[in-house]
Amino acid sequence: MAYTAYVISAKSREAILNRFPPKFSDVICHHVTERFGTPKSEKHLPAPAEILVVGYVCDVSLETLVVTVNGQTTRPDGMVYHITLSLERSKGRKPVDSNRLIASLGWSSVEPLAIEASPQVY
Repeated sequence: MAYTAYVISAKSREAILNRFPPKFSDVICHHVTERFGTPKSEKHLPAPAEILVVGYVCDVSLETLVVTVNGQTTRPDGMVYHITLSLERSKGRKPVDSNRLIASLGWSSVEPLAIEASPQVY
């Protein structure tokens, strides 16, 4: 299975990390998943989009940024668009845990930050 995503540009990654200094040792801040679990034979590439960081959530070993894609926070699969900012892999955390973190704690609004990202298929 594959997934489609918006890969964050180097300039936008730098802006994000300056605005939200990572709290944990493993810094991710790489992409926004658009669609997860697509067949590898399907070459669906998401259209370019306007992406804004609009929220933040953190627990003891994971921090995540909530984003909008073309004004929407909800992905096609019903999950929330987000960027895994940083985590502690030594505590068993993985980027996929961001979905559960958002669902369990919700998120706080932040001053919007526009980012540049390119559609990709993985």
